[in-house]
Amino acid sequence: MPPSPPARAHLLPLLLACLWASACGPVADDDGGRPGSEDPLEGPFHPVVDLRADVNRNGIVELDNPTEDEDEETWTAERGAIFLANLDDDEDACPFSMDPHRLSDDALAQCHDAMDTVVNGESDLEDLARLRTVPWPEAPAGTVGSVIVSGAAGKKVRLFKRVRGNFISGGFPDTVFLSTAEVRRGVVLAIEGRDIVRDPEEWDGFADVVLTIGRNNPHDPVFTDTVRMRVAPVVLFHHMTPAWNVFVSKPAASIEANQFRQALGGVLADSGERMVYSEFAVDDLWAQDYFEPAYMSMPAPGGRQHVMQVHYRAPHVYNTDANAPLRAAGRIAFWLRGPDNAAIQQYQQGMSMASQTLNSFGNTEVIPPYEKDGVTYPLGRLFRGRGPDSRPDYQPDPSFTKMLEAQAVQPPIYVDTSWLFVDHVDETFTFLPAPTPRGWIALVADPALARRMLQDAQARGHGDAKLFAGLSWAYSIPAEASIAEVLDNPELMDASAVAALEIDTQLSILREETGLTDADIIRVPFLFQNASDGVTAYQPATLNLLSLTPTQVVAPDPHGPLIDGEDPFKARFEEALGAHGIRVHWVDAWAPFHIAQGEVHCATQSARQVPDVKWWEGGR
Repeated sequence: MPPSPPARAHLLPLLLACLWASACGPVADDDGGRPGSEDPLEGPFHPVVDLRADVNRNGIVELDNPTEDEDEETWTAERGAIFLANLDDDEDACPFSMDPHRLSDDALAQCHDAMDTVVNGESDLEDLARLRTVPWPEAPAGTVGSVIVSGAAGKKVRLFKRVRGNFISGGFPDTVFLSTAEVRRGVVLAIEGRDIVRDPEEWDGFADVVLTIGRNNPHDPVFTDTVRMRVAPVVLFHHMTPAWNVFVSKPAASIEANQFRQALGGVLADSGERMVYSEFAVDDLWAQDYFEPAYMSMPAPGGRQHVMQVHYRAPHVYNTDANAPLRAAGRIAFWLRGPDNAAIQQYQQGMSMASQTLNSFGNTEVIPPYEKDGVTYPLGRLFRGRGPDSRPDYQPDPSFTKMLEAQAVQPPIYVDTSWLFVDHVDETFTFLPAPTPRGWIALVADPALARRMLQDAQARGHGDAKLFAGLSWAYSIPAEASIAEVLDNPELMDASAVAALEIDTQLSILREETGLTDADIIRVPFLFQNASDGVTAYQPATLNLLSLTPTQVVAPDPHGPLIDGEDPFKARFEEALGAHGIRVHWVDAWAPFHIAQGEVHCATQSARQVPDVKWWEGGR
């Protein structure tokens, strides 16, 4: 860029004077000398002031490519440099304990590669984005420079300068000083984010990096070049890409949960897919709820993405203990922290205990990519449940919600889930890939359809056929009931009618936001029952499933009535998904999951392959 007067002209002479006097403790340059060690010269001063970053997003910072210099002070879907929040632990140096009295929740979250002032090995260096200054071999003696990250971003990043082959941070995280020799030769810099965007009112994720060249004369002008960069957002996975790692809890005392794990392991083996199966030794059944895999990425050479896996810890505030306010099993997010694996924690105290269920990740799903009215969502949109506006104390954690929304690339859609006992969107909806014009289908709970199916079976003389044959609810209460008994149960029918109305409201919002048509929807029949505060699935909710690949899912056995040797609920589900080339693997999730208001999706979690689409091309 042609040199331009700086926006912070009143500060820059002070910084340059500081550099000249060596009062600010700058690091040595590549020659081992102190910056600014030559005598200044008088005369015309027409510097080469050119800071380069990977503006064209090819994964390389090029000095001889003019596209690296075009519109570098802006950031758009087409152009603009990117850096990562360096929150992984490339040398496995961070301590971990499940015991909050050995390591508190807050202390657990404070350790990562960006917490120190060094580059933690070659793997860590790969997580840093590069910048370069264009050499000015003719720079006169006394020329000095600085690279500064301006504004709020200065507290959110750290700059490094390459000195004798090593990247060194100076006395100020947001500032690097350049000696005359370095101005002449050009330097290589690296930048790391010290955090993601959590509150856009504090920091919007953009960083203006300013190169300044001047001389040790407060009356001389200084010249600047600015490059705008953006920290990568955290992106949640949708079901359009296959799972590569399936997670499940391994409670010590639950025989049924262990049987489920074994059955699920058999299904994964039967799927024919190469997949990691990870078991966590925690007593919390609900792997879907206490953490969530995601990712960050920046451009890499060859059109690739350099990816850092991310694990969100759910913001469940369950305790008043200052060391451990959060749900204990969520610490698993930090157990997963390591090379190219980050963990993020964000929570706010003061919300009602009843509202904490809204903070589960079973209540944060991702609608797959789509376009509507000329607006595209290439990474899909978050789909979250909340309470009504009339209940401000019954909402998801506001600080976590703000952080999710601040990522910007998956703007959320909210529906009211407060009528459900568990309050999660995965109780009534899921989304699967399909060979359709849209590319995916929505599975929607339909209790009215379940009632019609049972009425039809009764009309054909099967009123005595048993649902839940041989099964029990909690405390050994028999669950078995005939079709006639179910249809004659006014509480079941009333709860299902309430659910049907509420689901229609949710679906109306989804249709309005996404343009879904009837052809995009598969109705999934199951009845609802009353619980202490809301309704919950009476029959196992077969849509609460684990999507393995675009053609395979794992669903809970509905334990429906056998009519002519066939469960009509199984048959209908297999037929509906089979029409889209999807194979259903059935597992028994009745105990301990269904009787505790959960199913297969609630009991599992999955990390997925990163989509080919690059987040920076989405225009957000």
